[in-house]
Amino acid sequence: MFDLHPVNKETSAQQVANQILAMIRRGVWKAGDQLPAERDLLAKLAVGRSTVREALQILSTLNIVQAIPGQGTFIKSPRTDEIFRPDLVSFLINDAAILDLLETRKMLEPQTVTLACLRASDEELRAIARLLDEHAQALESGLSVKEPARLFHVMLAEAAHNAVSANFIRSILDLLQDRRRPDMPMELLRTELRDHREILDLVQTRNAQAAADRLVQHIVQSAVIDLPVFDAADRAGTSAITANS
Repeated sequence: MFDLHPVNKETSAQQVANQILAMIRRGVWKAGDQLPAERDLLAKLAVGRSTVREALQILSTLNIVQAIPGQGTFIKSPRTDEIFRPDLVSFLINDAAILDLLETRKMLEPQTVTLACLRASDEELRAIARLLDEHAQALESGLSVKEPARLFHVMLAEAAHNAVSANFIRSILDLLQDRRRPDMPMELLRTELRDHREILDLVQTRNAQAAADRLVQHIVQSAVIDLPVFDAADRAGTSAITANS
């Protein structure tokens, strides 16, 4: 019934997550579809309950699935191939450190931006807007935009007026900054800036829920910037695996 097979238990949760992701990419499961019941996954994959739950948590962290209490686990809408780069997701699933940082950002930053919608002063929002203008100028001049990209999230956190949250976010971004790739294509850098402008627009209109939702999407989409630098062979090998999944 299901095109699944037992996995090597050494990295079982990651392999289960990748198998489920492969099924979604092939269109076996589509947005809105319910995943098989836990007992069916256990039987087909020949793994323990904790492994399946960890795999589903990985996919939930990446916004690919959603667990609804009393109903089951569903593929999220819109279609995942419109939101997530397959190579990005594969890298994230297999890099526990980045996945942990991403998960922490997703837990912390949306709540912080919600507070920013309530507490940010007009002057703070004008300062962030000026930062984005400087970001745009640096980008078009061919200068590094690592710092303004990081500072946008820091200033948003500071505008929430919660010092503990701001310090946590600053620390997480500092860790990710060391992993940021130096060779990002201009198209992705422009997408990053566009995302920041859209998030700021929502904060300026005090639309807390929309700002939080847009920030979650941005965190996952832009995580490719925070991936470790792989050599050419690593990238080619990963692309081949992704293409065959």
